Amino acid sequence: MIEKNPFVYGQVVKDNNFYDRKTETKQIIQTLKGGNNVVLFAPRRFGKTSLVFKVMEMLEKDGVTCIYFDLMQTYSIESFIQLYISAIEKKQKKSEVFFNKVLSLLSNLKPVVTVSKEGLPEFSFSNIEEKIDAETISNVLDLPQNIMEKNKSIVVVMDEFQEITKFENYGLERMLRSKVQTQEVKYLFLGSKTHILNNMFSDSKRPFYNSALQISISYLPTKDTIEFLQTNFGAYGIRIEKEECLYIIERTMNIPYYIQLLSSQIWQECIEKKEKVTKEIIDKLCKNIIALKGDYYFELFDRQSLLQKKLLIAISKDGENILSSLYIKKHGLSSISGTQKACASLIEKGIIDRKNDAYYITDPFFKIYLLSIYK
Repeated sequence: MIEKNPFVYGQVVKDNNFYDRKTETKQIIQTLKGGNNVVLFAPRRFGKTSLVFKVMEMLEKDGVTCIYFDLMQTYSIESFIQLYISAIEKKQKKSEVFFNKVLSLLSNLKPVVTVSKEGLPEFSFSNIEEKIDAETISNVLDLPQNIMEKNKSIVVVMDEFQEITKFENYGLERMLRSKVQTQEVKYLFLGSKTHILNNMFSDSKRPFYNSALQISISYLPTKDTIEFLQTNFGAYGIRIEKEECLYIIERTMNIPYYIQLLSSQIWQECIEKKEKVTKEIIDKLCKNIIALKGDYYFELFDRQSLLQKKLLIAISKDGENILSSLYIKKHGLSSISGTQKACASLIEKGIIDRKNDAYYITDPFFKIYLLSIYK
């Protein structure tokens, strides 16, 4: 019998693989139930989507309908409409009633209802972009409110919400804000480009300014991570001491995704012989991960400008006070303005991010890769 790896990465983490975030979970649920909206800030790979799925699970146990919509999948206003309707439809008990409502609201688009391989009805559109007007978009955004049952609550979760800026020509950001103000439906927004998301909700000139409680999630408590690692390894007869747990946390920069990734590799290495986890094993598996991704890391670094390369090497060693004249001189970064532009570009690409007052490389194994070459 093949034993199942207890460490999960690259997908939504659930059940025993999801740990801590109790404070954030409670705060989000209380805020939404209290009638207010939430925007969740977190750097990439910090587990915000897993946290949100945990929140939805708990809300639905209390009778709240949760509609999850990932804007990253949208590439046109047509796809936005179709995917949003599909996300809402998944939560409908009476699909026929819902489809009739959509057909009446979007009669100018003439949506077609077809039957999937599973025998379920689904919407399809074709060549409708030129027919989409403000009224059509408004009707689509009103759907969650229109399907609300008496004495029932709905929460719409919009993941990668910063992607709404792709539809600026349609005024979608401003239009949705007006709906959020008037609907009884509550909204939970989140996304991976925190600098854009933060600007959307903190800039007084933007439609969503001060429209939701801003909650930021940070690193997981070390104590809880140690307990999680020792419990999951221990369940399979693999010993790991506190010192080695701390070493895993250090090597992964305490980022949940990478803790799970490295731990899964260690588990695979140790499971057959039930051997104790050592720093030597941890280092070996780190090198294995870097070797597997070596070509990707080479291409990633090679694509950057000379100044961006210098900045990446500098941040891999020290990410504090990067715009100080002392830092710029030490690392040969030309000028403050040039460094600012290089920094903004790397953030936009998701290669670096900022937490508190320090910048860091978002992939700790890319950091190790750079340090191994540019010591």
